[in-house]
Amino acid sequence: MIRDELIRQIAGGEVVSGEDLSGRDLSGAKLSGGILENVSFAGANLAGADLTESVFTRCHFAGAKFDGARMRHAVLERSLFTEATFVGADMGALRFIQADLSSADLSGASLKMGAVLQSNLTGARLVKANLERTSFLDSVVAKASFAGASLKQTVLLDADLTSAELTGAIFEIAVLIGCKLAGMDLRGMKFDLTQLMRADLSGADLSGASLVQCNFKDANLEGANLNKAAVGRALFVQAKLARVDLRGAKLGQSILVDADLSGADASGADMQQCILKGAKCAGARFVGADLTYADFTHADATAADFSRATLFRARFHRTKEEGAVFTSRVTALGDDERLAEAEDFTPTA
Repeated sequence: MIRDELIRQIAGGEVVSGEDLSGRDLSGAKLSGGILENVSFAGANLAGADLTESVFTRCHFAGAKFDGARMRHAVLERSLFTEATFVGADMGALRFIQADLSSADLSGASLKMGAVLQSNLTGARLVKANLERTSFLDSVVAKASFAGASLKQTVLLDADLTSAELTGAIFEIAVLIGCKLAGMDLRGMKFDLTQLMRADLSGADLSGASLVQCNFKDANLEGANLNKAAVGRALFVQAKLARVDLRGAKLGQSILVDADLSGADASGADMQQCILKGAKCAGARFVGADLTYADFTHADATAADFSRATLFRARFHRTKEEGAVFTSRVTALGDDERLAEAEDFTPTA
């Protein structure tokens, strides 16, 4: 099949099936709205082609070139794209369904509001790609590079990102529920307003990162480094923060109810108005921290170090304090008798 015949069939609304277009030069071709099944485009040149709203099913695109192509609203299902290039392509609202994109290059492409479903992106390059509001569901991203990419409002559920390259990526307002980020270098990155429930960030380096208003409910941050991170108004309910480095971090107004901060180091941290009700703080260090109006009600602060901490109006109602160290707690609040009476109240018949 020659180029003009392909364009004619697609323009006429015909379904193109079973053709071999391997190695063909289709650069700049107008194929918008086409429906193609079981067609081989291996090594074909589709650079600058118009594939808007096209549907490709079970097609072979290994090594094909889509650089600068217009692919908005296209559907690419059960097709092979190994080592294909999409550099600078406009792929807004495109859908990859059960596609093999291993080692594909999508650098600088725009996949804004797109969807990548049950697909394989092992070793794919998405460097500086626009992935805002894109959903990656049940997809493999091992060794993929998202360096410098914009992932604002992007959805990545239960993805294993431990071998991915994330340098310079922006995840603001993203959904990373259940994602694996253990041990990763995330220094200075932006995650503001991101949902990180159940995420595994154990041992990750988040020093200097911006994590304002993030949701870490049930997340694992054991041994993570949040030194000087901006984490204000974040949610850490039931989060695992044992041995985490919070030195100099800004956690003002964060909620750490029932969180485990055993052995954590929050020396010099800004924890004003933080709520640590029921938190496990045994052996934690709050040396020189600002705990103004912080609430340790029912927390376990056994052997915790509050030396030189600012404790103005900090509440220690029914807090376990055996072995805890305080330079001064004159301005702190102890047990609240009325609250204790209410907690101990037993209704009578």
